Amino acid sequence: MEEGTSKATPLRQSRSGTRAVTVRLRRGWNESLSAGVRRVVEPPRQCWLVGLGSAAFTVRVARAAWSHLVAEGAVAEAQLRRALRPTGEPAD
Repeated sequence: MEEGTSKATPLRQSRSGTRAVTVRLRRGWNESLSAGVRRVVEPPRQCWLVGLGSAAFTVRVARAAWSHLVAEGAVAEAQLRRALRPTGEPAD
């Protein structure tokens, strides 16, 4: 029985002798309530950044879609002009 206890690793305490003491300031109920409300109302930074990224992505997609639609409109207009042109007029 003594063999098991003699092989145990001894626990050592730090020799510095000082401990870090945290001081908590007592807050009033209104400060606690307002901190809770701020925590709920203010979105985290990641959500804010995602919002910016999604807005930029939406603008980029809208611009690309608009350019694509304008290009298709120009092609359709050219085809309609060719189709509606009288046979005696020269081509542009």
